[in-house]
This record gives sequence, C-alpha cells and structure tokens, in this order.
Amino acid sequence: MSGLVKRKFFHRFTADGTYTVPTGVTMLWIECIGAGGGGAQGNASGAGGTACGGGGGGAMAWGVFNASDLSATLNVDIGVAGSGASDSGDAGTASSASLIGNNNAGTDSGKLLIKAWGGGGGAKYGSGTGNGGAGGGGGGTGSEGYGAGGGGGAGAQGGGPTMQSSTEGDSLGGRGGKGGTGGSSSTWTSGHSAEYGGGGGGGAKGASGGTVYGGHGGGSLFGGAGGGAGGMGSGLGGSGGVWGAWQVATAQPSSASANPAQTAAQDGADGVVGTSREFGCGDGGGGGAGDNTNGTNGGNGGVPGGGGGGSGGGDGGNPSVVGGNGGRGEIRIWAW
Repeated sequence: MSGLVKRKFFHRFTADGTYTVPTGVTMLWIECIGAGGGGAQGNASGAGGTACGGGGGGAMAWGVFNASDLSATLNVDIGVAGSGASDSGDAGTASSASLIGNNNAGTDSGKLLIKAWGGGGGAKYGSGTGNGGAGGGGGGTGSEGYGAGGGGGAGAQGGGPTMQSSTEGDSLGGRGGKGGTGGSSSTWTSGHSAEYGGGGGGGAKGASGGTVYGGHGGGSLFGGAGGGAGGMGSGLGGSGGVWGAWQVATAQPSSASANPAQTAAQDGADGVVGTSREFGCGDGGGGGAGDNTNGTNGGNGGVPGGGGGGSGGGDGGNPSVVGGNGGRGEIRIWAW
C-alpha cells in the first residue's frame, strides 16, 4: 500500500528566489499575491489639518500547471511593499513566477507563468485647500492599481482588466477596487471593494479644525485589502479593509463606532496594523488619528498584500508623520 501514497510538497516564498520542481511531481498549483501600496505621508504646516489617503491592496492570482510543461526550475519574484515614507505613497510591485531555461519540449525559455499586480499609493492632503488625500486603487489581475492624484482628487482607478465602466467603484472580474475620493464637506468617500483585485484605499475629508473620521479601506474577496484614510482633529483614522469581505463603500464614518477595527484606538494614536495571514491575504492598515496638533502615523498593511493606512492630520504640521507601508507580496506553491 505504501507505493500508492503520493507525496505532496508546499513552499512559501517571502523573498525572491528559485524553485526546483520536486522529482516525481506531475501537477503544480501556484498562487501569487502582489504587494500593497503605501499610505500617504502626513501634513505640512498650513495644510489646514487635513489627512491622507490609504494605499490600495495587491491582487491575487492563481493557476494549475502540468509539471511536464515547465522547466526544471522556476524564477520567483516577490512584490516589494509600497513605502508610506514619502509625500504620496509608493505603489506596491507585482509578484510573478516564470520558467528558467526551456521546458521538456525545448521551448518557452523565460516564459511568464503567472503574475499578480500591486496596489497604488495613497495621495497626500491638498496643501492649503482643506481637502483630504484620495485613496490609491487596488491592484488588478491585469495591471497595477493607479496612484491617487493630489488632495481632493477622485479616488484612483483599480488595475485592469476593465470589465465594467471605468467609473465603477466596487469591481468584479479581476479588476482592482477604486480608491476613495478625498475632499471637504460631503465629497469624501471610503474605498471600494473588489473580487480578485485588492481593495482600494479609503479617501479622507479635510477641513480646518473640527473632528473628522477617516474613510475605510475597501475589502477584497481574494486579494489584499486597502488601507484606511487618516482622521483629523480628534477623529480616528478609517479602518483598514478586510480580506475575504465585501464592504459597502458609501458610508462616511461619523463616530468611533463606525470604525469597527479602530475602536481600541485613541485620539492621537497611530493607525492599527493590518492583520497578516499565513494563508489568505493581509488586511489594510488603519489610518492614523488626528490629534489637533501634528497628526499621527498610518498603520502598516498586513502581509501579504495589504495596503498601508494614510496618516492623520493636525494643524501643527509635523513633517515626520508618515503613512503606513504596504504589505509585501508572496508566492505559494503546492506540488503533487
């Protein structure tokens, strides 16, 4: 009976490397998660106490392959997390796997097998305008999520493919979720949810003084979720989006109870770090709270693929306040 038992293999890549296909293996399942985008950096003097947008989550993609169609070794590239330590957050990069050399048929050297794109970075405040920063778009299965524009701008579009209208917020069919809109008055929104693409980062409302709660990050059913936006005044930052959940993005949080992942945070507290997962993908980092003085840091996105939270706003203008970093990418390979 022992000769009938087929061995199974599993390998997790958290850094670039190569994978050697085990002897006797006939099938491989390869799963890629792109890196999350970074949340935007904090306010500068004269920005009116405005807050920043969160980064988009990285996409997830998977495929099943016959071992006989592959080369003996595969090249594995892990997506690099988008940094939040800049004006507007940096985009996360893609994770991918490709052939090294030829396959058994003597062809396809260097062929790309699978790729999952990263999330776009969140936008900083609109200096002197009283507008909050918009959220970055979530990564799609076909292209990187877009970075958000200047403060008060529309939320960034999620990465392709575009199977719906380009103005669509919540997205299906592999497209990333749209980031939340930054603005003042009633123009700001939370980030949007997506299916395979990562959830878009939450946008923030900005105005001089007062208490404003940051917009939530968008969720993703399969990919990394988006980071929440920063709050201002004595308002908490928005909650990071959640992996495995489809979150309604129309709400504009008006109380601490409306920010479920942030209920333990306090006025002036840094954003909550997104949950990391050994299987599945990371949640978005929470936005930093406002503190009426200098603002606070956004929370880092969960690993793999969560978007970083945007920093909170304060009238004092502390340039050392930064957005959260996105979660790095990851590749997982099952072989049997």
